[in-house]
Amino acid sequence: MSTPSIDVINSVLDVGAIVDSLIYVESAPVRSMQSQVTTLQSKINAFQSLNTKLSALSDKLNTILFGDTEAPFVKPFSYYERLSDSIFSKGSVTSSDSNLISATASSGAAIGSYSIVVSGLAQGQSSASSNYADATSALLGTGTLTITTGSNDPVTINVTDSNNTLNGARDAINNANAGVTATVINDGSANPFRLLITANQSGTGNSFTIAENLSGGQALGMTEVQAATNAQFSVNGVSVTKDSNTVSDVISGVTFTLKAVSTGPVTLNVDKDIDAIVEGFNEFIAAYNEINTYINSQFAYNATLKKAGLLAGDPTLRRIQSNLQNSIIQSAPNQFTNYSVAGQVGLDFNRDGSLSLNETEFRDALSSNFTAVAALFLGDGIPPGTVNISDSRVTYSGKTAATQTGTYNILITSLAQQATAVGTQQVVQLSGRERLTITSGSSSAIVDLQNNDTLAEVLLKINTELSAQGMAITASDDGTGRMQIKADNYGSAHSFTVVSDGDGSAGTTGFGSTPVAADGVDIAGTIGGNAAVGSGLTLTGAAGQPEEGLSLTIAQTTAGNYGSIAFTSDTEGIEGASILMNLESLLDGITDPLSGPIHNSTDSLNKNIRSINDQIEAYENRLESRRIMLMAEFQKADEALRLLSVTQSSLSNQIGSLTSF
Repeated sequence: MSTPSIDVINSVLDVGAIVDSLIYVESAPVRSMQSQVTTLQSKINAFQSLNTKLSALSDKLNTILFGDTEAPFVKPFSYYERLSDSIFSKGSVTSSDSNLISATASSGAAIGSYSIVVSGLAQGQSSASSNYADATSALLGTGTLTITTGSNDPVTINVTDSNNTLNGARDAINNANAGVTATVINDGSANPFRLLITANQSGTGNSFTIAENLSGGQALGMTEVQAATNAQFSVNGVSVTKDSNTVSDVISGVTFTLKAVSTGPVTLNVDKDIDAIVEGFNEFIAAYNEINTYINSQFAYNATLKKAGLLAGDPTLRRIQSNLQNSIIQSAPNQFTNYSVAGQVGLDFNRDGSLSLNETEFRDALSSNFTAVAALFLGDGIPPGTVNISDSRVTYSGKTAATQTGTYNILITSLAQQATAVGTQQVVQLSGRERLTITSGSSSAIVDLQNNDTLAEVLLKINTELSAQGMAITASDDGTGRMQIKADNYGSAHSFTVVSDGDGSAGTTGFGSTPVAADGVDIAGTIGGNAAVGSGLTLTGAAGQPEEGLSLTIAQTTAGNYGSIAFTSDTEGIEGASILMNLESLLDGITDPLSGPIHNSTDSLNKNIRSINDQIEAYENRLESRRIMLMAEFQKADEALRLLSVTQSSLSNQIGSLTSF
């Protein structure tokens, strides 16, 4: 008979594994948030890559604009300042015989052809000692050597028992910085060693003398073996003497080296370095296209991976791309160019947004109208503290603290007028006494006229009294024999009245007992498109407008446009329309490490990362509490199962014992 058994649990739980599995399931949100952090960090990396490429473009652009990858702290404003710093000022020079004259050109080189005839080369003085049998033995006396070079102070060299050899004297001279170099030569004679001293610089102005004050031993006996000479040459027939064969101060921006005496003229042709300009633009275009390719890759959809780039749809990236393109395609006219857009000289966009340069068209434009091409890209701004007025009829009178810098168009809609009163009668001779009163503001001129006064006498009396009262009003003949009284100045502030004690009939001044009002009219117009305040011939920007307080005096002729005024603050200039300068400012703004759009985007992404990391930490803290609770519960279950296992074993033993009866 078989032994009956009870089949209950006979093993303990793996509590750790069970809890880990449960926590893993419950931590799914953490893994999701960690994935978000990874994606956000990848976006930051993508923006940083873009920033690096933008900085590379900025370096290329700065090289074109300023001749260096670093922009100057104070950037040039005017066209000529910009030109002198830019790649457009680079010069090139060719020599008709580089074996006789070699040359290089720097920025701002004077364009032209220069015929040079070399009649003599510059050389430095050399002096040699007497012959010595040995260069290392103490054969010299002791004392001093005094060397005087050119107009320099004498240099004294001590010769002692420690250095009274040729080699020792050589070293002492070279260490003295006396403007000469000493060496020991071997001339192959019986006593072959000689000390040779040569001036460090050529030319008669750098010749030297040596005063020997040695006692004992063999005297140096220095004698001149090569006299100092200056370079002698002519440039386009003008004789020139220089102390060096390398000349940099004769032709502006050109350094040339005389190598040999010429039998005829050597021609140096100096011109703009078109090749360098083209190369600079091609490097700039390559850097721009790298950015364009990168941005396009972010927006492109990968059908295999079924996703676009990390920054696909990012508005900041779209704005950067759009702003870069707009900066280059913008119209940038100025007074130095007849071009307005880059496409007119061969720089244009392709359909994919990349830039390309038609070199043939670009070179042709540079050759035919160099200034216009340079000005198109460099522009013409206004330095700080500058006022530019395009119409000579406009004079700048001042501004206030409220006036904003900028460029404002000026339009005159109606002209100012002088207050004028004309008598009704022709005056030949007065037929009786008459008192005339002219009043302007608080001032009055009272003029007593007499019987038989002629028109000339009447005018003299009136003008004398007007002058005595300090009134800027003048009486004159209107050309028809009538008396005309007119304010010297324009505008309503200079209005006046005229009244007489006569009746204005024939034989009088033509003014009666009824006051005649003469009203001046102020000029009227707009500044910057906004109605301005007129006062006489002065037009002032109205309150609340950008041009508020801007005061202009108009030498009026007819109503209409009076050009524009552009002015800057004392600390900030106006950049002006310029393809490359505007792009340079744009790049500065985009890559600004404190306030640029890339900084703002990455800063926002970093804030999101910190927020998500805080959520992850809080969630993981809750999971840890949950783990502790589950561990406790499953450990209790494990203990219960252990007790069941013991009970199972006991019951099995008891049942086994019962079967033995």
